[in-house]
Amino acid sequence: MSIRIQDVTFRYDGRTALDTICLDLPEGGLTVLCGVTGSGKSTLLRVISGLVPPAAGSVTYGDGPRDPGVVSIVFQQPETQLFAGTVYKDIEYGLEQRKVPKASRPELIRNALGKVGLAYEEFSERSPFLLSGGEKRRLCIAGAIAANPQLLILDEPTAGLDPQAAQSLLEMIAGLKQNGLTVVVGTHDLESFFPLADQVVVMSQGSVYYSGPAGPLTADPALLGTAGLELPAYARIGNTLRQRGLLAGQPGSTAELLAALREQPIPRTAAAGTPPAAVRSSSAADSLASAPASVPTPASASVTASATASAPALASAPSAASIPASASVPASASVTASTTASASASASAPASVPAPADVPAPATIHAKPAPKTTGTARWQRLDPRVKWLGMVLFSLVILGMHSLLPLLGAAALLAGLLSSADISWRRMVWFFRPFVIMFLFLWILSSLSWRSPDFSIGPLGFSTSGFLQGGISISRFLLLIGLGFLFTETTTGSPLREGLEWAIAPLGKLGLAVRNVSLAVSITLQFVPWILGKLSQLQLALNSRGRQGSRLKRWTPRQVFLLLVPLLILVISMGDELSSAIESRGYDPRKKRTPSYILVWRRTDTVAAVSILLAAALLRWLSLAG
Repeated sequence: MSIRIQDVTFRYDGRTALDTICLDLPEGGLTVLCGVTGSGKSTLLRVISGLVPPAAGSVTYGDGPRDPGVVSIVFQQPETQLFAGTVYKDIEYGLEQRKVPKASRPELIRNALGKVGLAYEEFSERSPFLLSGGEKRRLCIAGAIAANPQLLILDEPTAGLDPQAAQSLLEMIAGLKQNGLTVVVGTHDLESFFPLADQVVVMSQGSVYYSGPAGPLTADPALLGTAGLELPAYARIGNTLRQRGLLAGQPGSTAELLAALREQPIPRTAAAGTPPAAVRSSSAADSLASAPASVPTPASASVTASATASAPALASAPSAASIPASASVPASASVTASTTASASASASAPASVPAPADVPAPATIHAKPAPKTTGTARWQRLDPRVKWLGMVLFSLVILGMHSLLPLLGAAALLAGLLSSADISWRRMVWFFRPFVIMFLFLWILSSLSWRSPDFSIGPLGFSTSGFLQGGISISRFLLLIGLGFLFTETTTGSPLREGLEWAIAPLGKLGLAVRNVSLAVSITLQFVPWILGKLSQLQLALNSRGRQGSRLKRWTPRQVFLLLVPLLILVISMGDELSSAIESRGYDPRKKRTPSYILVWRRTDTVAAVSILLAAALLRWLSLAG
């Protein structure tokens, strides 16, 4: 199934994550989507999968709109995609959501497990949570292909796998492609996927920087370098060998590079009895060792693409005419380097290596307007002790409110503070939504009256006083949660911990373990947003299994039950990793330590502290007057 992406734009928290994306993905091919972190890869994959709608533009699947059964996606972290108690039930859940008849499911599950190399008899009754990392990844792919989709999307499929497991996974993906499945892979692992790719799409700052075959990218280090990416090792070595006259063409994979090296003639000066492979390897190394210091050698395979791009005269870059017509590069990428830069590069290169005529200008690609000072940045510059002061004072004042007027004043103040911190409404809704649903339920319970209700709705009786008191109590809790949200959104871990530890340091003389308390509080405050983030990931993965109903249908008792087990496992794993990290750093609360964040009090902090005191006093007066 071919995919056409037309003028797709996507915004997140007021920031443009995708900007007017236009792409055609070939049917039955493997498209590699690459780019630095934050370039928009994962967002584009989710838009293609249909899990998130674009703000503008359209995605066409074949000849029409998306059918939920024809697209499957596998996310980067397999632990956020496994829900059921056994491997069989986990795959069956996706088939059920796609309305596959129950009688057909066993055979489809058996075939899917066979395609990914997991024996049905051995794995079908095992717990998916107890599998190895590679087996979990294979299980996720099996669940994605069980319903025979026409498009498979993989986000970082080799991340975290050992070389053997990664190679096995690559062979499996190649087999799926040969069977006619259209595959789109978002990855940083260019070494593994460039040789398999029919098309490569390079993302940069939310836009398509390049679209076309992998050949021009591996032949010209500057193309990937200007997008912040590094050439695969086989391409870097191949470029160096071509420059030294040891290779005629550019290798398309590590296997091709090794095959080309094996064809090199053995020098006649080889000593008797020396193995041919050793002579050939020594000869190549000696030839490369004689190159200028600025030319990378195979031994320096770890050299970065940015270093390669900084000496463009040493790269045998193809001219614009040599790039295939199917490749698409922005106009800015064909800008010729300045005369000064070209002259300097030519002077530093050997006479036998011509300087390239068309090298993309990195400054043109990466030019950005000067960053503006955002509200979040202003809040982060405040001393954390000021924020702790506000957190404690406003919490005490809010807990003492028992009428509507001061609660409305506190809500207005909190709304203004959230707005000044440039926190988007979408993020606030995402954070507060679970709490609002829970508190609404508690509010209804507090309003019920069975003996002498003031009014009734059907068989349920309600008390007016219970309704008002419950609403006031719920409002207090929501305001406290909002304060914590503002605090954690504008304060990172180290300042938060250092500020609290400074404030409670005098209590250490009374025997209080100050460092333990500050560490526990800072972790707790940051744990709630982390849990909500993981819950969103699990919900997205659950939606990717098939049909997506209304918002209420996504939170059925069964859905909630499926989310609970993996969420608890993630929380326990996170706690275990935190304890291991603390132990590995030699944490000892009895020893003095060098603070990771230096507390500095500025004039703006004094102004903020005075404003907090005045605002808290005003709210307390309203509370007493009401």
